Amino acid sequence: MFQSKYVMVGNIRTHYLEAGQGEPLMLLHSGEYGASAENSWEYNIEVLSKHFHVYALDMVGFGGTDKLFSFDDAQGLRFNHIREFMRVMCIQEASFIGNSVGGGMILAAASQDQPILPIKKLITISGGGPINPEVFETLNNYDCSKEYMEKILDLLFYEDKWKSGEYLDKRYETSLIPGTWEAATAARLKSPAAKEKERHIPDYGKIKVPVLICAGEHDTLKFPDYAEKLQSSIPHAKVQVFKNSSHCAHIEQAEQFNEIALEFLLNN
Repeated sequence: MFQSKYVMVGNIRTHYLEAGQGEPLMLLHSGEYGASAENSWEYNIEVLSKHFHVYALDMVGFGGTDKLFSFDDAQGLRFNHIREFMRVMCIQEASFIGNSVGGGMILAAASQDQPILPIKKLITISGGGPINPEVFETLNNYDCSKEYMEKILDLLFYEDKWKSGEYLDKRYETSLIPGTWEAATAARLKSPAAKEKERHIPDYGKIKVPVLICAGEHDTLKFPDYAEKLQSSIPHAKVQVFKNSSHCAHIEQAEQFNEIALEFLLNN
């Protein structure tokens, strides 16, 4: 279905999944504890790779990629890592699909005056825009117990089958890879003497590439009007709301998502 590979991106040993031929398609996973390329995209790669050369990398700090964090510029480290990965793979331009943090990153990159990533088209799944702070706190307090991982999956998914059994085990095991908890938790460390940093809010109105916004009907991590508000800020963006799904519609409704994603990506 796909190959699991490693490559050196600068000094970062990077794990990624690869499948298919044709135009490149980059998949960026989410950012919660237990996230990885395989845990995010295993139900999408096979179908997408029938039309695209698919690359799904574990971002810095996640999965099989080196566990690093930058206190100076955490997002810059992730962007530079993805950009350098594309350079190493000789990818001059690609379409992107991102879930949650991955989707927000693609939107932020596309909104720059000179985008750091060469984006042709993008699909964001519950990424970008504000997040529900009350629910978000639950994601941030992971104690490395399987019981708490169930709480996290209860936020990410609507259907019960994703909150137990084999999928729970995979997410839990991924979260226990040495350095994973530390890399994810580092983002919340702050010196009592540090000044409050001004939060940069992307200007989505600057996005010039085609955008598809995907939302789950029961996503409690986002506000109910998430998709509509995001669409109103992005020129010509399209919206697709998935029933019986929460924060990871591409997993819960994989067949429908794959069909809609391909229609968007292949339509000129």
